[in-house]
Amino acid sequence: MPHNVWGVLIVLGLAFLLFSRPGRISGLMEDLGKGIRGFRKGLADPQEQKPEEPPRQVPDRSSEDRAQ
Repeated sequence: MPHNVWGVLIVLGLAFLLFSRPGRISGLMEDLGKGIRGFRKGLADPQEQKPEEPPRQVPDRSSEDRAQ
């Protein structure tokens, strides 16, 4: 029986936190919608990437170092 009382108290506490301030749930839903829209936009418009330059060629100086 004590577990049921604690469960009811936890549910009532969560309900109080959610419904205590007007606009709290609508604000959460608005933020969720913005996040989903941003995610979809990111999937639809991949960032344009610049073509990378190939790595520069470095002359081999190992034979010059041995000669000195």
